[in-house]
Amino acid sequence: MDAITDPSVTQVSVMKSARVGYTKILDHVIGYYLSHDPSPILVVQPRVEDAEDYSKTEIAPMLRDTPVLKDIAGEAKAKDSNQTILKKTFSNGANLTLVGANSPGGFRRITCRIILFDEVDGYPSGGAGAEGDQIALGIKRSETFWNRKIVLGSTPTVKETSRIEKAFKDSDQRYYYVPCPHCNEYQVLEWGGPDTPYGIKWEKDEYGNGLPETAYYVCRHHGCVIQASDKPGLIKRGEWRPSQPFRGHAGFHLWAGYSLFPNAAWKYLVAEWLRVKDDPLMRQTFINLVLGEPYEDRGEKALSERKLLERCEVWAAEVPDGVAVLTAGIDTQDDRFEIEVVGWGRSEESWSIAHDVIEGDLETDEPWLRLDAYLKQIWRRADGRGFAITAACMDSGGHHTQKVYHFCRARLARRLWAIKGESARGGKRSPVWPTKRITSRSKSSFKPIIIGVNAAKDTIRGRLHIEPPENTDPAPSYMHFPIDRDLHYFSQLLAERSVIKDSGGQRYRVWEQIPGRANEALDCRVYSYAALCGLMYMGLKLNLLADNIVGNPDRLIAPPAQPEIKTNLRFPGAIIPESTEDKPKRKHISQLLP
Repeated sequence: MDAITDPSVTQVSVMKSARVGYTKILDHVIGYYLSHDPSPILVVQPRVEDAEDYSKTEIAPMLRDTPVLKDIAGEAKAKDSNQTILKKTFSNGANLTLVGANSPGGFRRITCRIILFDEVDGYPSGGAGAEGDQIALGIKRSETFWNRKIVLGSTPTVKETSRIEKAFKDSDQRYYYVPCPHCNEYQVLEWGGPDTPYGIKWEKDEYGNGLPETAYYVCRHHGCVIQASDKPGLIKRGEWRPSQPFRGHAGFHLWAGYSLFPNAAWKYLVAEWLRVKDDPLMRQTFINLVLGEPYEDRGEKALSERKLLERCEVWAAEVPDGVAVLTAGIDTQDDRFEIEVVGWGRSEESWSIAHDVIEGDLETDEPWLRLDAYLKQIWRRADGRGFAITAACMDSGGHHTQKVYHFCRARLARRLWAIKGESARGGKRSPVWPTKRITSRSKSSFKPIIIGVNAAKDTIRGRLHIEPPENTDPAPSYMHFPIDRDLHYFSQLLAERSVIKDSGGQRYRVWEQIPGRANEALDCRVYSYAALCGLMYMGLKLNLLADNIVGNPDRLIAPPAQPEIKTNLRFPGAIIPESTEDKPKRKHISQLLP
């Protein structure tokens, strides 16, 4: 309140958690500028429905129960256009307008001195339609006032995309410092973590389970133990301190650890953390709504292209020992195919056998013939024994849908499946391979297989986090890459990030492509993994097959009688080789079983 009423402050930004009383502060600001410094006020809520609800649950009771406001509000009259849920005028010249950030026309014909933006991270990400950014529109409404006040407040969402985080960084960034009751050293209350010696801590029982009721705070300076009963005294003696120079923009960060509300006691915060710490979606909710901080997936941050590049391995042959079956994923672009061949072993340990491109005019037959030849290739182990691609998934969602259908329909016997990613509205997580019996696979009626791309990407990203094995022992689910991969490949593999969306008050997690990043390598791996899931749905027992190959390697394709040289099929005009040997017969799934 002091900063908002300070003449030297033009803008105030509050990055906060829940349970800190911010809504009541907003009420008091409105009350002050209605009665003590009568002004036109604009309140911007995320949606029109939110604005109506705020007017009914906060503004109406305040006007009714506060004598000084009741006097200037007057009696509400039916059919009075100056006294509606979203617009109110007062006898002293003040007025109050409430709008929703989702309403493009809500900012028109409004001029206000006091602009209050509430929960700005909940504003529609696309702006107010063709009108532009909602915050910029609102600020524009105050340009004629030399003494205007702009207030932004919100719980943050995702780091680097959060509106309130950006506003807070542009401010003088004030934090609340409290004195340790033992050493009297001032410090900011922080959550801390298992690797930090300070912050909120708790005891564990003999089984390693956290005991929330034992919560206490460890002083940053001297390790003093601060009990929950000390919190009221800390808050009373605390003070705001800026961390950046003041240039008319005051910023405040406040989280639930400071709150004196009974349900924000440290023991309850610890209990919440223990309940959600292993769930990514709930963990973000805790970081946003309890810590008042933007969410950053530290695991994803640690997973860099360079770190993956350093894991690349040298293999004795194009197919390492341990591989039991090959699948392929084909991404269909306007002017090329991108293909990844993946080898799968016990417990879905995988090896990226090849990642290739076939270029050409996909409106002609020529590149499709090269793709067909590519998928017929034999991939050899160091002992010369070989593998054919057992199954492949091909993207049909681009500009060549009918051609993909025709190509795959003619090769159903080779388990070449046309696929399409599910719409995944609301963060839907369907199985990677559909569990319903697939119909309409005949030549007269053909439909693509709808795969669960969100679930596949969850699995792939999780497996990329698995640390490399220390030796050549089996590494369940680990993803191996050959030495010929480069940074560009891994940049594509990490081209999407997991983000939290909000729709109608429901939060959900989706994969979103990072602007400016190609994601073909990720798509190819998703499709190749989907092909494996399709094989297992049809009865493939991967572990049994891997064990059987170790015991009976002769079940693989025999070594070639003559040395083989693979033809580069990337560019138009490549000569498609004619095999002089008997082609291996396509095996039924039952023949892949021990």
